[in-house]
Amino acid sequence: MRSRAALASLLALLLLAACASDLRPVRRSALRISRPEVAKGTNLTLQILTEPSQCGNLAEAEPEDCLPWVDRASGEVHLAFQFKAGTDVWPMAIEKDHLQVIHQGSLIQEGQNQQRYTLIPHDPIKPDQLFVLLIDGSGSMNEPEGAPRIQRVLDALQQEAVVDAFFPKDKNAGLVLLQFSDKDVRPVGGVMKVIKKRGEYKRLVRQELRADGGYTNLYQAVEYATGDLLQDVPAVGEFLKSTSGPPTVIVLTDGFNNQDRRDTCATNAGKLEGLVAHLERVRGDDAPFTEHPRVFTVGLGRPFRLKFELPERLSSVSPEALCGRYGEDVIDGSLETRGIDNASLEWIAAVGGGDSFVQTKAEGLGEAFRTAAAAQYQWFEVRYALDPFYLRRSFKTTLRLTAFAEAEASVTLAPSAWFDPPPGVAAQDGWARPVSLVRTVTLVLPLLGLLVAASFVSPAWFNTRRILSGRLRPPRRPAAAPTPGGQPPAPSGPSGLPGGPPSL
Repeated sequence: MRSRAALASLLALLLLAACASDLRPVRRSALRISRPEVAKGTNLTLQILTEPSQCGNLAEAEPEDCLPWVDRASGEVHLAFQFKAGTDVWPMAIEKDHLQVIHQGSLIQEGQNQQRYTLIPHDPIKPDQLFVLLIDGSGSMNEPEGAPRIQRVLDALQQEAVVDAFFPKDKNAGLVLLQFSDKDVRPVGGVMKVIKKRGEYKRLVRQELRADGGYTNLYQAVEYATGDLLQDVPAVGEFLKSTSGPPTVIVLTDGFNNQDRRDTCATNAGKLEGLVAHLERVRGDDAPFTEHPRVFTVGLGRPFRLKFELPERLSSVSPEALCGRYGEDVIDGSLETRGIDNASLEWIAAVGGGDSFVQTKAEGLGEAFRTAAAAQYQWFEVRYALDPFYLRRSFKTTLRLTAFAEAEASVTLAPSAWFDPPPGVAAQDGWARPVSLVRTVTLVLPLLGLLVAASFVSPAWFNTRRILSGRLRPPRRPAAAPTPGGQPPAPSGPSGLPGGPPSL
């Protein structure tokens, strides 16, 4: 009795522990998952999808794509996520390098210890939005390197794929085309307007976009395009009211921020810090996230700092962090011959929520423009793989956005300790595809039923054959013992009582 009571107590404790856990089962699998832990501090939220109801409004949603999945056989983990601004889904255009995947506190790194990962976007859309093009018009843009630099820019801007990216069909898209040098930022064609038609855009690029000469007032141009232009120009403000996406600013230059022939690289450190403060202000939490301008930078030429890496703290710009060992080198006629200021361009894009590109040919410039104006996606799927040993027990996975904005979320995943679901099936993309547990059970249960039925049918058929062949007869009744005195026992009647049948 004591052993039974102890066993009952143990089962009760296990049941209470299971009920107390915050892990919930994932539909059609043996996996359990916690509620996502969302990092606070920004008005953009990364939401990891964990329930079928969250997949219902996704056009490309399939259970095996949208819901979490762990495959111990291949060592793979699949998660889906999307971004939200407030309660609304916020489409994004991110790439693999913009997302960190962290397993049990360790960063997943491609090619190390059997690790690999990929990012798959789903449901592309083109929101209504405003593009602002800032094109360097300084004197160096007329320098020939095969073809003048400005001509390569003109060729890139007139590519049909670039035009399609800026003016998608059936969308309310507009573009402001600006030039800058050492003078004030000025509209191409002389009139500040929002270009809404493809033909007008092509004509202005072809006939009016020129390099007028002078120095390169890069920082001031970016500050104007992300501040006064959006806030104080009536035509731009009216157009922004009709859009659903944030304004996208794309700036192209072939050199350094340079306002005087005596400027050195170190001179730009304080000026860049001022621009960073401005970008943090216009993209801060006080402004609605939907109005935050995104800044992409495009450099035409070769980077002057090949091994440049952004510091962890972007708000403070030191000459050492920006320039390395070139801090006291004069820009005009010295640093410009080494290449373009890729350090400043990367810094501006990182703070401005965009990306930075360095290209030398028209084809590469066109690709940069298309990427900056690319379609955005409503949700994403991340897949990563590591040594299957690390999937034998529960683990925590963190997804962290490292570009455009700050967003992070984590979940705890617990594969079953008692049951391994069927392994996935290898697909052409090199990743496993889930095999539904429901399909497996549907296949296995009939087979189990047949086996159980066979266990009953086989003995029954064996005994039937014995009866038909005469090998199986009813058992003989044992002989009755003699009565006292040696007389045979009296026959029994139908009732089993001695004396034979009853008399009538």
